[in-house]
Amino acid sequence: MEFLPIYILSLKNAQRFTPLTKALEAHGVDYEIFWGIDGREGLPAVYEKNIDRLGAEARMGRPMSDGEFACALSHRQIYMRIAEGDAPAAIVLEDDAELSQAFFSIGKILIEPPCGLLLFDHKNTYVNLRDRLFVAGDVYAYRMVLPPFLATGYMVSREVAAQLAFRDGPVTQPSDWPDVITKFDSYACAPRVITQRNRATEESGLEEGRRRHRYRKRKSLRRVFYKAYWRRWITKRLAYKLA
Repeated sequence: MEFLPIYILSLKNAQRFTPLTKALEAHGVDYEIFWGIDGREGLPAVYEKNIDRLGAEARMGRPMSDGEFACALSHRQIYMRIAEGDAPAAIVLEDDAELSQAFFSIGKILIEPPCGLLLFDHKNTYVNLRDRLFVAGDVYAYRMVLPPFLATGYMVSREVAAQLAFRDGPVTQPSDWPDVITKFDSYACAPRVITQRNRATEESGLEEGRRRHRYRKRKSLRRVFYKAYWRRWITKRLAYKLA
């Protein structure tokens, strides 16, 4: 089956990709395993120059865990690979991605990318219902107006990958998703064509790390004095919550 290049993000000593690779192989789809940075036991010191811990805490209202930094850096490395490649776009899958039949059905259509960024899985997703793309079958995609959660699976064009990979400054946000994506043609699938395997019954490594270190967002009444708070508040109420 003709498909865009597929990169599966995994960790060398925590390989969970067997169900995913079996599903791809069953449909004759090629893939490449991309070994990410392991931050579960602490971020390797060599990457400290690529992150901003104080900036992340100021932006998010809580510290980012080493696992979150490692995951964000790993996705950035994949963006670099895509930006330097020849394909017009690529698909990125985290190793716990569960693929639906619809994912394979839309594969040929994505050979010519319909947008810059297309999320197959997402959460807390606010969209503009009037800005819609037809993907395939009963799958549509809606333009996102705020960055959602989850980077389980997505398609990213070479141009957008270059913007995400080489944007100035160290990492101050998790991989899902930097604010800048709303400046591109960024869409989210409905219904979702990928989910996280065992999401309902298992705690993710990143969630476990946040819980272990008690990294919770601190809410302050001071936020109501910032224009950004009210811009987001208004945007949410004018948008539709997709998932």
